[in-house]
Amino acid sequence: MSALPILCYHNVAETPANAWLRLLYVRPSDFERQLWTLRRLGVRGVSMSEGMARLSAGTARGCVVITFDDGYADTLTTAAPLLRKYRFSATCYVVVDAIGSYNRWDTEFVRERKTLMDRGQIERWLSAGMEVGSHSSSHPRLPQLDAPHQLAEIHESRTALQRMLNVQVEHFAYPYGKFTPDTVELVRRAGYRSAVTVVPGVARMSDDRLRLPRILVNGERGLGSFLVQAATPYWRLRQWLRRSPP
Repeated sequence: MSALPILCYHNVAETPANAWLRLLYVRPSDFERQLWTLRRLGVRGVSMSEGMARLSAGTARGCVVITFDDGYADTLTTAAPLLRKYRFSATCYVVVDAIGSYNRWDTEFVRERKTLMDRGQIERWLSAGMEVGSHSSSHPRLPQLDAPHQLAEIHESRTALQRMLNVQVEHFAYPYGKFTPDTVELVRRAGYRSAVTVVPGVARMSDDRLRLPRILVNGERGLGSFLVQAATPYWRLRQWLRRSPP
């Protein structure tokens, strides 16, 4: 059965000394090491669109989807050049009403007011061969809203992005990873082809495309932990480790 790891990143940056959620930061040097090792293993980083097409066709072997939540400026300035260096692509889920602003939904937790990409920077992200998806309009906990407000967050963010960027927006990420069966149905009604959660796991051909699991890349863990989760299939990792010098 075809299987596809979907990696979830937030910040590719040095971790602030007083940050609470340190796991959400991956140092640039660690990020490059991860990309280099994936390529060395013969695994290619792809966008959600390519990943979904390959998963449906049963040709996902040797691929891993790379996603970024929130749309931080360092996704463009730090991550994108490294992705291009290794000829990988990725999808960034942006919070539409916060474009060009800052991370007001988690500033108190990361202890840092981080700049989000503005429209021009998102256009540069797209020009670099990357993809965008929606992370809602305002990053709420969707299950706490009534159905009309959930639908507005889900549908209007897609419409606004498509109008702003003149691209198709077909992929959604649940804010905070929170959803209910009713939320999933609203995402389906809004016309998205996929939606990702933060439920740990590897996506499989039989999975509901609107409840896809992801692997949160924890910046506090080492390369070995990353590879055990991300290498596809695992025998490639064992084979490569046997060849590697001590």
